[in-house]
Amino acid sequence: MIKMVVCSFYNALINEEEAIPTSTMLEIERLRKKGIVFSICTNGLYQEVLDYNRDFPFVDYIISLNGSYVYDVEGKRCLFKSKISLPNLKKIKQLFSNSKVTYYTDNNTYQEVLEEIENKIYKIEIELTSKEDLEKIKKLNLTSSIIERGESQILELTSNRGNMFAGIDQISLKTSIPLKNILAIGSNEADYAFITHISNSYIMANSCQKLKETKAKQTTSNKEKGVENILKNL
Repeated sequence: MIKMVVCSFYNALINEEEAIPTSTMLEIERLRKKGIVFSICTNGLYQEVLDYNRDFPFVDYIISLNGSYVYDVEGKRCLFKSKISLPNLKKIKQLFSNSKVTYYTDNNTYQEVLEEIENKIYKIEIELTSKEDLEKIKKLNLTSSIIERGESQILELTSNRGNMFAGIDQISLKTSIPLKNILAIGSNEADYAFITHISNSYIMANSCQKLKETKAKQTTSNKEKGVENILKNL
């Protein structure tokens, strides 16, 4: 019996207009009234999801920044966090000194590391320019994934404790919902960690190639309400 749904946000729940269809929201509301917990996974900031939650509350937990920061919406508090260490931060700055880099704190982004935030970095994005850039990752003890943004490839880095599955595991401990009672829906490379660990897993038709190579079941794309099609069967 499914007791929690974990769903990727970008390229999954929201459509190409960056909106959640009303019919999908109604399906989420129906499930939550049945006592099913609804959680969101995102590579972005938790506040971005809360902005959608303002007028039509639909989410219980937000696994943000690729799992390095988990937010309890009802309790309005951080449930789990894993920062990038200062030594690793210094290595990244040195290795990618000529690249475009974005630094994420729990709820803000910066183009450079200011002294007051260097101990508050949860995720780093680097715009890749060559194969040599990918080779540099091997020198780092960090969790990594790659996303496509327009014509650019973006390398995402979090601590080795910060990944989407670790975030789900923290919610599982908090709610006492075992993994066998969780249904997961993924779309991006960072979702690979939970798609391969949770047996009740689906991927979007518009998922990255890495997810399509897993054994997860496939739904339609976010343009065709792929998430809603799954929720209707619960």
